[in-house]
Amino acid sequence: MKLSKHYFTLYSTIGPTDAQVFISQIADLLSCSERHAKSVIKQLQVQEWICWKPSSGRGNASTLTFLLKPQEVEQQRVQTWIEDGDIKRALRWMEQQPELEPSFVKLVEDQFQWVRDDGLDILRYPLYRQIHTLLPFNMTTKHEWHLANHIFNRLIRYNYEKHEFVPELAHHWEQLDNGRTWRVYIRKGILFHDGSPLTSQTVKDNVKLWKEMKINRWRTKMIEDITHIEENSSTVITFHLLQPNKLFMHLFTDYQSMIIPIHLYKKDPETFKMRPIGSGPYQITDYIKGYLVLEAFSNYFGYRPLLDKVELFDIPNSPYSIPRQVHYKLLNQETKSMKKYDSVFPELGGIYLVVNHKKAGIHRHTNFRRMLSYAIDRAKRFSNHPKHEVRFPDSLFDEHAGILRQKSNFDEAKKWFLEQGLTGQTLKLTATNYEQNPYFSFELEQLTEVFSELGIKLQSEIIDIHQLAESDQLHKTDLIVTEISLSEDRLFFMLNALTDNTSFILNTLPPEAKGYLLSMLDVVSQSPDTQAAYKSLRNIESFLLDNHYLIFLYQRQTHALIEADEKLQGIEFNSFNLLNYDKLWYKP
Repeated sequence: MKLSKHYFTLYSTIGPTDAQVFISQIADLLSCSERHAKSVIKQLQVQEWICWKPSSGRGNASTLTFLLKPQEVEQQRVQTWIEDGDIKRALRWMEQQPELEPSFVKLVEDQFQWVRDDGLDILRYPLYRQIHTLLPFNMTTKHEWHLANHIFNRLIRYNYEKHEFVPELAHHWEQLDNGRTWRVYIRKGILFHDGSPLTSQTVKDNVKLWKEMKINRWRTKMIEDITHIEENSSTVITFHLLQPNKLFMHLFTDYQSMIIPIHLYKKDPETFKMRPIGSGPYQITDYIKGYLVLEAFSNYFGYRPLLDKVELFDIPNSPYSIPRQVHYKLLNQETKSMKKYDSVFPELGGIYLVVNHKKAGIHRHTNFRRMLSYAIDRAKRFSNHPKHEVRFPDSLFDEHAGILRQKSNFDEAKKWFLEQGLTGQTLKLTATNYEQNPYFSFELEQLTEVFSELGIKLQSEIIDIHQLAESDQLHKTDLIVTEISLSEDRLFFMLNALTDNTSFILNTLPPEAKGYLLSMLDVVSQSPDTQAAYKSLRNIESFLLDNHYLIFLYQRQTHALIEADEKLQGIEFNSFNLLNYDKLWYKP
């Protein structure tokens, strides 16, 4: 710290150009002896901050050259703080800067560190997406879901590949009365991070809260069909339904269904948002804005993680970017050789365009949707996306579906728009976002070009997704570009997406199409099992795609590359193509 101050003093007085100076001048500037001044010069040379060429004879000045700017010296100090684990100090410095240089941001982004300290294994790395909440029912990004997956638990999960439910908090469940009654058996001895027990009463309290919140249409309907919740014991709970529902257990597989201690949440919801209490393998032990620490929970009901601690931090004042490739470098000072892990797979869901039938206008013409779809050459417009690798499947949730059925035919589209007298008209396109930084700037640019080639002027706007879902805002736009992101339980996420106002599918359809979609959703809800429900979902997708109520643009492909110390074991990607902390361990 003192050495850098000496450097700044010399730079501000002598720099930045080469200077002829005497050691006595250096001593005067630093208010020290000539002997100590010589020591400082040597230390600055070792750091490679300066070049010092002593004079060839007595009475001649030496040459001092500054090799780094003060900002670069500061950045080196920040890097050292991060390496030493003094993250809060580094964050304070970054927050004070008006802007960070891209080269420095890249340097910090690469600070993935595996540290062994006093017998503890610690993973330390930056996030490229801010975490806004860790409340299960308010989370919106895969990074929030990823963290929540380590902090909380659900009753059960659903494995799509094996088409089966997987136990978590519940170890067994059964249907009675042909699916009209469901009994769930909770593991004994489960504790939250604060030491309080997780019981059938806890589960009942969570379901009551979900009912109050009315998170989305499909979920709300399932909960409202519960006529009575019976606590048979502290570890057994029975749900009595209005009518048989063979899909009922999917209510508990979603990230929004993670079980929390309701009494602690209601006591201080704002604090709980970023310092929640769960029952998962990791607990939050420290949090300030931009900095989050997770530590292994010793009383976890499953296997205790071998990775003891995870430190995560944002990079303040950095340009917002989503890397085309997620690149982890998990190394430490003892690393001698590395091993690479490469993973590419689709991010289920997709980016799409909808025509808003809530608003009157030329866009409601019978053939408008089909001709607009024809006008968009997806491969030309999005294959070279600057932020992601992309693909063009025929399904939001089935990665084995063929190539997208919606084809382009720009010449036919342009001819139709001309014949209908639509050239010269103006339309409004709204893109959604969750944060201040827009998700869809590139998409807006490409779609503006498409409409320009059709002879139509496009007014574009980026608005918060929840604001746009409000009726007064929705009636102001003709077209919407947005996305759906799916996760482990594809059935739950698809049903949520098809009925939630923020997906802009159900709430932008014309009345007759909306009625038909609702009837098809009823068929899904009455399915005898999950696989039958998936088949019905594919029929819904066909209806939306064939009629261009959903104009599919592309699906992201996530590319994650890990370069890790060969001694690092348990490297495993989850459904978000992110790293599972609880499986990591270091082989001595």
